[in-house]
This record gives sequence, C-alpha cells and structure tokens, in this order.
Amino acid sequence: MWKSRPVQILGGSRRALRAVGVGILLVAVVLGVGSLSPTTAADTAEPVASASPSASASASAAADGDESSTLPQSIEPKVEASRTPPYGSAYPVTVETNFSRPVRSMSTSANSDYSQLDDLERLIRGSYRSQITGKILPSSTRKARWVYLTISRMEDSRRVGRELVKAAKYGVNVRVIHGKFAQSTESRALAKSLGRYKNARFKICAKGRSSACLSNISGAVVHSKILMVSNTYDRNGKPTRGAIWTGSANLGGPSAEHTWNNGWTVYNDLKLWNQFSDHWKDLWAERNVRNNYLSYIKARASATRYGISTSTAQKAGYTARAAGYGMFYSNLANVTYYLTPIFATPANGRDPVMQMLNRVIPDDRCRIYVQHNRFKYRRIGVAEKLVELANKGCRVEAIAYRDELKVNRIAHCQQYLRICKPIMDELRNANVRVPLAWAKPHDKTMLIDARLKPNRYNPEERLPTGGKWPSSGARVRIVQAGSAALTGSNLVVSDEITTESTDPDVFEQYLQHWKAINKSYEFHQVAY
Repeated sequence: MWKSRPVQILGGSRRALRAVGVGILLVAVVLGVGSLSPTTAADTAEPVASASPSASASASAAADGDESSTLPQSIEPKVEASRTPPYGSAYPVTVETNFSRPVRSMSTSANSDYSQLDDLERLIRGSYRSQITGKILPSSTRKARWVYLTISRMEDSRRVGRELVKAAKYGVNVRVIHGKFAQSTESRALAKSLGRYKNARFKICAKGRSSACLSNISGAVVHSKILMVSNTYDRNGKPTRGAIWTGSANLGGPSAEHTWNNGWTVYNDLKLWNQFSDHWKDLWAERNVRNNYLSYIKARASATRYGISTSTAQKAGYTARAAGYGMFYSNLANVTYYLTPIFATPANGRDPVMQMLNRVIPDDRCRIYVQHNRFKYRRIGVAEKLVELANKGCRVEAIAYRDELKVNRIAHCQQYLRICKPIMDELRNANVRVPLAWAKPHDKTMLIDARLKPNRYNPEERLPTGGKWPSSGARVRIVQAGSAALTGSNLVVSDEITTESTDPDVFEQYLQHWKAINKSYEFHQVAY
C-alpha cells in the first residue's frame, strides 16, 4: 500500500507545509514551440524549474466513517521507504487556492477584487523576475522559460495581459490561445502586442462552424481557463518547477474582477506537467478529437505522451505513469482533471458531476453545496440525482447567478435566476426543501462532504492519506471546480476543464468561500 503523503496547501487562512521524502531527482523536460517543453537553463541564484507540479496527499482526511485523522487499521497505509519528489526534496508538491470575492459585484472598480488576477500576474512575473531579490533574471534563464495561457474572454481586461507582454519582452516564450467567438478590443490588442516578439504567439482556434481547438462539432467554443508557467515562485517566494493554474475566471472585468471566482495552482508535479503539456500541444495543433477527448487520451497514453517513465513514477511515489483512464490524475497532489469534450449523457458514465454524485452513500451527515454560475435544463439528470440524495438524508443547497441583463436572460433561463425553471421544478419535488439562493457567482463548484464509494472510472485514485479506497466507501470531503458550468455544451462539444480535489485543506478553503458568498451583498434566498 502507499505511504501517507501530505500535501502543502497555501491559500486562504490555512497554510500547511510538510516535507516529502529526501534526495534530489534532476528532471529535464524539453518543450519548445512544437514540443511545448521548457529547456532548463543554469541559474546559480535560483534553480530553474523544468516543468511540473506534484503534490502529496493530505494527512488529515477522514476515512470510512471516522472523522479523525487516523484510518481504520484495515486500510491504514503501510509506512514505506522515503519517496523522492519528482524534482527532489527542495521542490515538494504543493497546492495553492485562490478566490475573488468582490464587495459588490458588477458595479464599480472600487468594489472589485483582484485577488485571482494578482495571483496570475505573480505566476507570470516569476518567469522573468526573481521574487526573492526583485531583480530581472539572467537572459539565458528567461529564454529557457515558457508561459502558456488558454482563456475564453478578455472584455474590459486591464490585467494579466500586461505581464504576458513583459514576459515576452524579457525573452520568455509566451503562447496564448483565445476563443474566436469572444474576441474583443482587449484580446486583439494583446495579440498585436505579443506579435512584436519572435518568442511569442497568439492563437485563435477555428474549425469551420466550431471555434474550439479540439472538437469540430458545430457550436463548440474555447472555454477552459489554464495558465502554465515552467519556472516561477509560489506565494511564499519559493522557486517552483512547473506551475499549473486552473479556475473559473476569465481575464475581463465582468468575470475576474466583478464576480466571485475560484481556482488553484499545483506546483512541482512532473506527471501533471507532462500531461498538461501534451494537452496544450493538442489544443495548439487543433487535434480532431470529435467529441470524446477522454478516449483520445486513453488510446495514446504512454511514458512519452500524457505520462512519465515507470522508474520516475515509482521513485516519486506516483500510483501510475500515464493517463490510462483518460483523465489527468496525481495522487501526490490529490487532484483529478477531466478535459472535454467527452460526449457525456446522464447515463453513459462520462459526466464528471454525475460520476461524483453516484459515488455518494447518503446519510444524515452528508452535505452537498452547489455554487454554479448556471444550471440549465440539459443537466436535469444532475437535479434528479440531487433530489434522490436529498430524499435519502443529504443536505443539499444551491446558489446561482441572478442576471440583470435581458439579453442574457433570454439566452439562458428566461428568468433572472440562472437555475432554469425545469431544474427548479425538479428540486421542488424533493421530500425535503432544497434551499436555493442567488448572488453573483461565476464559480463552477460543488462541495461534497460524505461517504464516497471508490471511483470506478479512475481506479488509480487514492484516499487523501495515500491509502487505497475501501470497497465499502470512505468519508471524504471533495471539491469539484474548474471552468465547466452545469450546462449541456460543456460536456458534449466545448474545450472545458473540470477539476477535483480530495484534500481536506482545499475543501475547507472552498467551504469558507461558500460561507462568504452566503454573507455577501447580493445574496438572497429564492422562494420557489
């Protein structure tokens, strides 16, 4: 069995740092315009992070109905010899959460919250400037570094783009993918600015009637939000190798500054960096994956694509070396990433939300919190499952966006609340009341505190403590987040990302985000 591997969580009010193993493993990953792997460069002042994140499991997870930090003896992980983190003991796998919580959403800049944008700028800035000394890094170091960004919208954006341009100016290799359907004055200005530098590229994906990078199905769009920086610093100023941020926020004022958002960054995880690097190559090359990217990944997963070598995986303590189940997963970071399109239906097992809800073993301690920008009628299967769980003892609550713009109301639910009426009608059928509220979340999150069955779609998944998942289930707190709202298009056609974390510290920080929106200016209960 696997050794308990605690993860470092930096963010919110809690920061935990736990050492992972001893020794140093030097890994160089070659990325390039075609290969998209950063080239390492010598820097005596600060080690160059070649490209990867890797996190450990959190040791405070509850298991098998026991909320203490100790697992039942039957599934207690066996203590093994020390594992070497993929980039050595100086680069433990860590996770940082970040949130934006404006005082009063969609109003003036005085009420904005730039927390997420500050974090994204900090990550990019670390590619060319030392966050220890404040000095610009040596030219050879900067030229060996890479920044990749995929984003959906940039309207009214005054942030992040400027750091991308500075990084390009200082020689960092910068690549940006933007959605065709949502081009704006700001995105065109960024494309023009980056176009001045030979080491920078700005790409618009377009495939006939599709404006997505992967799917060629009509109506598909780029909606994932991913930032990758090969070498940067964490929030505490420590050099890191391979930072991967994913979240709900676009770069524009209406999203990142004026509405509630969330995200997290994983550092030093070699396996995830390699997987995301190959994902980036797929996006950039506009691969024809039709509508099932998980199957596309599974068919090509190997040590040289969507993975790492067996020897490196074993030495670092990974449970596997490649994305053999289609999703990207790291037991060191306790995170899973589902990348769409995946042609999901309520019944075919590909919907990550339904997968998670189907794992819940309901009881009177079960809690489910839904904080989604949209909850549309094509996801009525999710509503039906929530009702089923509520009837069996789970406490279910939901918050969605109240839309003041008529054009948006027509496009979405024909009403102010973006929980569409068929969904509300289904929730109304529960034997117990399911509280609904509106505020201004741009989040796409669901929090579950419950006893969960093993993940049959990802047998590689481990408990937060590193132990194998018992067949009888284990009490775990899980966060589901990312860019994908509860609509139909994000499952079937568009470029999206759904993220999951089983780390209890990450859950606690997201729970505080949930509690904060319940106290926000716009929060109102909905009578239905």
